[in-house]
Amino acid sequence: MTKGKFPPSVPSRITERLYEKLKDPEYASFYLNEAFLDDDEIVLKTAIESVIRARGVVKVAKKAGIHRCTIFKTLKPETRTSFTTIRSLLRACDIEFNTRPIRAARKNPQRAIRG
Repeated sequence: MTKGKFPPSVPSRITERLYEKLKDPEYASFYLNEAFLDDDEIVLKTAIESVIRARGVVKVAKKAGIHRCTIFKTLKPETRTSFTTIRSLLRACDIEFNTRPIRAARKNPQRAIRG
């Protein structure tokens, strides 16, 4: 080992591996969905930030039509972020917002509609 140079830390390598996986839109979509299901806005914003960093902040900012500095301000925990902004960022990462029924949904959807 040369003087002044340290081996990369374990967290750094873990982050690098995560970012590599997050370049895949399918993996990133799964990752964000899990963060969304955690029911914590900070967890979701952190996950979105990770996906953006993995994709390249400048690239995502240009594609979303948002200044790169605004992206980080938008994803701060104390910032109220609009759905439109979140949607733009996700689309710029080639990810689309989607919903699905809760697993414990009623067996007969027609009955639920009738009331």
